[in-house]
Amino acid sequence: MRVILTSVVAATLVLPVLASEPAPTGFFESSIAAQLAAERVMLDTPTPQKTRRWLAHLTEEAHVAGTPQEKVVAEYVRDRLVEFGLETEIVRYDVFLNHPKEVSLKLIAPVEEELSLMEDVLDVDKDSAAHGVFPAFHGYGASGDASGQVVYVNYGTPADFKKLEELDISVEGRIALVRYGSVFRGVKVREAENAGAVVEIIYSDPEDDGYMQGDVYPDGPMRHPSAIQRGSVQFLSVQPGDPSTPGYPSRDGATRLSRSQMKTVPQIPSLPISYREAEKILRELGGERVPDEWQGGLPFSYHVGPGGAAVEMSVSMDEGLKPIFNVFGYVRGSSEPERTVILGNHRDAWTHGAVDPNSGTAAWLETARAVAAAVESGWRPARTIVFASWDAEEYGLVGSVEWGEDRAADLSANALAYLNLDSAVTGPRFGVGGTPSLRDVIRESIARVPEPQEGGTVGEHWEKRQRGEWAESTQVVLDQPDAEFELHLGQLGSGSDYTVFLDHLGIPSMNFGFGGKYGVYHSIYDNFRWMEKFGDPGFIYHVAAARFYGTLAMRLAAADIAPLRYESYGPALREELDVLRRDVVRKRRSAEEIDQDSVLNSDFAAVLGALDTLANAGERFDQAVDAALERGDTAAASAINTAVLPIERALLTTDGLPARPWFRNVIYAPGLTTGYAPWPFPELRQAVEDDDAALFARGSERVTAALLEMARRLDTASAAAGSGN
Repeated sequence: MRVILTSVVAATLVLPVLASEPAPTGFFESSIAAQLAAERVMLDTPTPQKTRRWLAHLTEEAHVAGTPQEKVVAEYVRDRLVEFGLETEIVRYDVFLNHPKEVSLKLIAPVEEELSLMEDVLDVDKDSAAHGVFPAFHGYGASGDASGQVVYVNYGTPADFKKLEELDISVEGRIALVRYGSVFRGVKVREAENAGAVVEIIYSDPEDDGYMQGDVYPDGPMRHPSAIQRGSVQFLSVQPGDPSTPGYPSRDGATRLSRSQMKTVPQIPSLPISYREAEKILRELGGERVPDEWQGGLPFSYHVGPGGAAVEMSVSMDEGLKPIFNVFGYVRGSSEPERTVILGNHRDAWTHGAVDPNSGTAAWLETARAVAAAVESGWRPARTIVFASWDAEEYGLVGSVEWGEDRAADLSANALAYLNLDSAVTGPRFGVGGTPSLRDVIRESIARVPEPQEGGTVGEHWEKRQRGEWAESTQVVLDQPDAEFELHLGQLGSGSDYTVFLDHLGIPSMNFGFGGKYGVYHSIYDNFRWMEKFGDPGFIYHVAAARFYGTLAMRLAAADIAPLRYESYGPALREELDVLRRDVVRKRRSAEEIDQDSVLNSDFAAVLGALDTLANAGERFDQAVDAALERGDTAAASAINTAVLPIERALLTTDGLPARPWFRNVIYAPGLTTGYAPWPFPELRQAVEDDDAALFARGSERVTAALLEMARRLDTASAAAGSGN
């Protein structure tokens, strides 16, 4: 098997020599040959052997943010960038973090039994016995002792807690037991706290990522019965970053909030546990049988409680200011050095982090090595490429948010794009989300990457899959023209380091990775053995990730005219608005069926009209850019490159979104009640969720104004393209 794999890797990683290659967007004809030659140097550089070496070293030990080992990993990354020939920098921030001192969880009724807060040691997996791994805890989880009866609340979503009210069951003064999934864990703890629970316990149900999804580790990729999903419970959809310095950077001398003053961290303790330990609680629960949709994958009928089971929890945290380290490498631009293209990945992990995040770190390092090879061959970008290695992402995007807040003025003025890579590989399925202006350059860049196993390119397989999914989901309306497929990028919400750049600063952003079955998320089994056996045995998709990342960065940094395209922006947003409009119709009909009035009679005419205006302005801009490229007009190119930077900043509002002013983008934000998942048109979505006519009217006015302002800036840039001024 090993011989076969080696031959396949050798065959698929050799790039074909093409007689002609498609012209990249944004380049004068005179620049294309040199750019493609430099890209070929970059594309030929990444190897499975190097990415394997980087990942093995990065994952030797657990490296939680704020620990000495994470600083060791930061210095390792810095040293590799120096080895590649890049200018480097380490930026330190002292931020509020917590680590567990003592944690315990005990079943006290109907019998007494200590519940395990560590994973099993497996003979075949040396890392499962590693020292220095913290037991179960939640980042930003509160200290405290509590005991009480248990109530099961399914996924712990706002809808689940509302359902509990309908069942006339209260969690007040009790222990809420919920399963991972559906929404971010911080939302679960916030909802439990608001409902009066004294503690929340979160477990991973086998229906979601355990044996119901495939063979479990160590025989397969899915969650072992003892595996624990650590993670942060910060209220991420309200505001990420250091909770002691909300909205401003954690510089020396910054005003600090005490924990009791912080608005984005829980006040009740919480712990994650495995489904093996959760089963001991769930089997004993009394009360009613759960609603059918609350039944999980354990082999018995779930009950809601209370009664039958009670637990006792004790959590003691070491919390306070701890140092974190962002590492940077620079390829300085020649003609526009102040303008930047930023490639970001975080290093910190809850355990060894072979998938999350260090598959991304390994691919990111190979990207840096490959771009450095292109520079050594004589290539030089117009704009500066910034390689950013973030710390403390797992706690709440802390490293990137503090840096983004610290450098907000410069980033707002000069950042062309932010390109994020978190977990690079769990399998072979390419996925990418991003702002519509990046669609064309992403599409062209991924089309240059060979598919390591299936033949053709990754781009061909991605577009084919997107088209198939669109065909299955599209409803054809009779007596109307059939819809036509148009490729769009996935939506971005939050949950990774693009958040400060897109949602707070309005910088065009993207996030990508190769996906597959992955059941060891945030557990001790997310380690090198899992990656080598299940995630990417030949490290061929790590290479594919580096090739795409490098191509995209080189094109954005070197194009004569920045390759942001806007013709598809309006249509992409129209598709997202149509989802919201359909939800309004469904809610309106539901209200009518029970003879209730609904404020959701709001029409979307103003927003739809603004989207049409934006689409037309985007088309004019792209045509003006194409004409300037055809003329080889260097004066127009310079004017466009200046005028394009503020275009998407038009989507920002000064006072932010309702109840969470740090999020300033009126189009892109995570859901207030989802945490990670996106809510396009967030203010309008909030109005629909809350049935709030006044909020809808205000949101519609703000969205309309922002879209029209973006269209105006596009027309200004088009005029600059024509005049060269």
